[in-house]
Amino acid sequence: MYKIARFFSVLSLGLSVGVGALAQPAVGVGALAPPAGTEDADMTKEKLFPVGGGVGLTHFRVVMPGVLYRGGTEGPRASVDGPRRPLQNQSLQALCKAGFSQAVYAYRTGWNGTENISCGANALQYDYHQWDNRAALKLAFAKLHDIITQGKGAMYVHCWYGLHASGFISATALAQFCGTAGWDSRKAAAYWDSVIPPSIRYPKEHDEVANFVRFTDPELQISEQDATRVCPLHN
Repeated sequence: MYKIARFFSVLSLGLSVGVGALAQPAVGVGALAPPAGTEDADMTKEKLFPVGGGVGLTHFRVVMPGVLYRGGTEGPRASVDGPRRPLQNQSLQALCKAGFSQAVYAYRTGWNGTENISCGANALQYDYHQWDNRAALKLAFAKLHDIITQGKGAMYVHCWYGLHASGFISATALAQFCGTAGWDSRKAAAYWDSVIPPSIRYPKEHDEVANFVRFTDPELQISEQDATRVCPLHN
């Protein structure tokens, strides 16, 4: 596994391939309010989502405003790679208090089982869904579908560095739910590329996103109105 350093300089290069400039839809009538502390999250610029004790969730980005966010594990700065492990309780509590209802870990390493976190009036479920397993991806999408259609909560999907695995789930989620907003698989693949340095932009994963076949199950479809409400804009 490679150690990932700051790589903002490659973002514009990746975004120029097929996606163009990305923008978040403004929060207005019908839009979902973002979880607390995520209001300044951007699709192309990583931030630190603070969880307390001088650390936060690294490589944190918005994918679908108010609905889906991606990133890594804990660290002291936005661009610092976190440890290769699931999130700690402190981070899960912080996500819960911010208004997240789901957190998804994309790897098996260190996983000890589903956690259910309560924090006042909110609750968060933390599950493992292997990023490159289609059946597991479908389960994660079912939870995301409920968040979109019920207009409550948000999902944080993470790997260790907020790049490959969390990016794969995020890109395919855009292809699955945002097709009516212009996010076909080709554009989703360009988005996957956009935050990954060329030296570790693996062709296999790129091609898997580019060739992603949407799930056709009725329970995994959203209305055009919902897509307009939650899907990011692109050129």
